[in-house]
Amino acid sequence: MPSRLSALAGDLRIRAGVAAVVLLWALYQCFWNIGGPNITGDEDIYLRAGWQYVHGAFSFNREHPPTAKYLFGLAQLVAGQGPIGPRVLVALLTFGVGVALYWWLRREIGYWGALLAAALWWLTPRGGAGPRVDRLALLDPVMTAFAVLAVATAWVWMRGDRWWLAPVSGALMALSVTSKVSTVVLLPVFLLLPVLFRAWRRLLVGGATWAAAFGLVFVVSYVPMGIRSAIRYMIEFQEGQNTTGHPITIGGTVYRFAPWWANLHFMEAGTGVLLLVVLAVGVVAALAIRADRLVAYVGIALALLVGFYVVVAKIALPTYYSAWMPFLLVLAAIGLARLPRVPVRRAVPVATALSLVLVVSLVVPSVRLSQDIARQHPTGIALLGDYLEEQHVPDGKILFVSATPGLFVPYVAERGTTRADQGPYVAIVVGNDRRFPPSGAVTQLFDSERSRFSVAEVGGLQVWLPKDGRVVLQSGALTVQG
Repeated sequence: MPSRLSALAGDLRIRAGVAAVVLLWALYQCFWNIGGPNITGDEDIYLRAGWQYVHGAFSFNREHPPTAKYLFGLAQLVAGQGPIGPRVLVALLTFGVGVALYWWLRREIGYWGALLAAALWWLTPRGGAGPRVDRLALLDPVMTAFAVLAVATAWVWMRGDRWWLAPVSGALMALSVTSKVSTVVLLPVFLLLPVLFRAWRRLLVGGATWAAAFGLVFVVSYVPMGIRSAIRYMIEFQEGQNTTGHPITIGGTVYRFAPWWANLHFMEAGTGVLLLVVLAVGVVAALAIRADRLVAYVGIALALLVGFYVVVAKIALPTYYSAWMPFLLVLAAIGLARLPRVPVRRAVPVATALSLVLVVSLVVPSVRLSQDIARQHPTGIALLGDYLEEQHVPDGKILFVSATPGLFVPYVAERGTTRADQGPYVAIVVGNDRRFPPSGAVTQLFDSERSRFSVAEVGGLQVWLPKDGRVVLQSGALTVQG
């Protein structure tokens, strides 16, 4: 049986056929229906910041580094203002990471192991902001993509004689850190490489070029913003968030400071139990069968990121776990690829069958992900504009209740507000954010003047339209004024 499988695995036609299916599916997962999802609040912030940066204004969103936003701005110059160009840019980076994983691992774990690593990255779910976080113009997928490219390039540099890959890796890592600073925790991994390979001379020569390239790209990226002021502001802002907290809802409970397990919870919610079980088996196999320097390299990168987000960071969001996912996927791919080579002869057929079953089982969540991607379409707040137009609602302010600006600003901009004293209002929209219950003035208005409103549900939002006037605040109370 093993010899028969080996023969099939070595057949060029089978290799080419499977690779073609994976590549076509990957292109679908990365690019299809890229304009379907709503614009998220954070996405809108980064899109507007990027647009301002490429036009010479650098005062907005200085709490995060600038590189990803530069790229989003450039993409909008090419494709037009809005999310499509930046989303395509993120999709290109995501697809490129899969290519890089194959290029990196082909020599280390063979053709099928390298293709498995790429397929795990391309095809499996990573929810938290829609089915896949890397289908949106957010900072996290850009940061993660450049970090993976830097880690892979550094390994290939140390493995071979191409000295120029050292500064390339340093530049890529700087692009990661200046997209979002979290991956700075990966820097010790690059110091680990010479230890793993016992290449002290390369540490001195190549390490110097790596550090020089990192420093140069870092400085160049920050010069337009003002290096000292931008970094000082970013540190003060992030320290302030760690001190005051960031409200997050988990299972219906609102936490000011996320519990330590929050990012692990978001990972389970965003990937699914089946994928996590397969990855767990792969990681155990990687550690148990042959814990070589490749396993140590990837495993320490994974441990640094998990340690930072789970232990150090006091803030958790549904997308943060995506930063460590590529390293978890690679480590699992190493283990699953080596599982058929378990060093117990009688166990080889069982281990081979187990590896095949686990890999094939991942078709299920990947197909579901493809279905979710196909079904994405504008929802909720994205439907509000058409509804107001159908109801012939005049231009004017809209009061939002139980909602944050991140929900409505991408679609109504300055027309929307959560403050009752900025009217008059042509509509009141009630969202679903339990962290911000309606004020007494709003509930009193709804109770006392219900008959003066028409009420409709639009995409899960309640839209209250005054029938004969506009809503104004008078003497601390909201009322309809004709």
